[in-house]
Amino acid sequence: MNTMKREDFIQATLDCAHVHNLWKEGDRILTAVSGGPDSLGLLLFFIEVAKLEKLTIGCCCVNHHMREEAESETVFVSDVCKEHGIECYIRQAEVPKIAAQTGESLETVGRNLRYKALYEIVDTREYQWIATAHHADDQAETILYHLLRGSGMLGLTGIHPKREQIIRPFLWATKSQIQEFVDTFPYKPCHDITNDMAITTRNHIRLELLPELKKYNVGIVKTLNQTAEIIREEERILTLETDKLVQQCVNKQPRKILMDIKAFNRIPLAFKRRILRRVMQSVIVENQLKGKTISFDGIEVVRDLIEHGSMGQITSHAGVMVYLACGKAEFFCGNTHDGIKEMVFDDSYELHIEEFSKHPTIIGKNQFILDADKVGHIELRQGRNDDIFFPKGMSGRKQLFKCMKDLKIPAEKRKNWPIIADENYVYWIGFLRGSRYGLPDQQTKRYLVLTLRSK
Repeated sequence: MNTMKREDFIQATLDCAHVHNLWKEGDRILTAVSGGPDSLGLLLFFIEVAKLEKLTIGCCCVNHHMREEAESETVFVSDVCKEHGIECYIRQAEVPKIAAQTGESLETVGRNLRYKALYEIVDTREYQWIATAHHADDQAETILYHLLRGSGMLGLTGIHPKREQIIRPFLWATKSQIQEFVDTFPYKPCHDITNDMAITTRNHIRLELLPELKKYNVGIVKTLNQTAEIIREEERILTLETDKLVQQCVNKQPRKILMDIKAFNRIPLAFKRRILRRVMQSVIVENQLKGKTISFDGIEVVRDLIEHGSMGQITSHAGVMVYLACGKAEFFCGNTHDGIKEMVFDDSYELHIEEFSKHPTIIGKNQFILDADKVGHIELRQGRNDDIFFPKGMSGRKQLFKCMKDLKIPAEKRKNWPIIADENYVYWIGFLRGSRYGLPDQQTKRYLVLTLRSK
């Protein structure tokens, strides 16, 4: 294979950068440099093109305190920067000490502290971008890593050229091409011997799995990169379509998300899974549920509940509760201990809701009428200790269970007595007493008739 000339490497990198709009004239870019051949190549590339592209370049080097050579490597990076008039930020990260305290892997702690340092510099020194030296071989490793872990399509999109404030101009190039570029300069890159040891999953993939795959396809790195590019664009289109479908069946409310079951069941299977993952992830993020991971099996359990479950059934996955109520699936923060539970109240009742434009005629004590525009999402549930009830015909309010006692409901039945409520009020103690809230009046245009039946 012919060696690529320095100017050809630079032009190919610029072409990649321009295609993905990695920067614009006048931007300030902070390079993440360890001193190894890849990151040194990144620094040297930006030194070469800074004037042409009208960029201001900075450099951050983090000492992870994991090897004796780390200190001399930071000195090397600092010297290269000083030679070319590049501002260099040296940061210290006690990775082994913190890993011992948290129980996390050295790899995870090192990455987290490294990016923390980078973002702090970006914020305080007003850089627009953080440039990293990820390349095509890294992309191939990432695709294989995600594939082995059972990732979906999103994971198989791999490393993106640009995501948030991170840019990766070397993704087009192989590691050997970067090394050839660095060899055109009078610098000897640092070498981290731990990269040659099969001590992490990624190292095993790089040192053992990829060489084995090259026996079957010498161009496996290129093949995996092309696959990631194809999936990335298809994922973008599927995400846009998912956005539209979410609008059709999902309604976000305070502390919970509601999903219309009929609308959801009309959606193709692939999009159902995407919507469920998005809704559950939203609950996880909003409630800051750290360490919670949504699995394929978990999504299938939730999907099966929504498609085939009956009102009152509940399940949980990854800290997210899913409860079926009156044509809706409710997603909120919580957990059950043993998967699907048949009922959150006594499985003895079912609620039927009909809407009318004229005031209907009530037939019996098992029916109740509400103004559809005065109430939220109506659900059949059990009473809660903090429920407050505002009885019709009274000016005051009562604790729900106290009111149930006054209505002569036996103590052993109160917890499982059917209660009709929304997120704000209890409207009906089934069969017995209604609230003064939510009732129809002369301005009512839509009437809800609630019919409670024993199974």
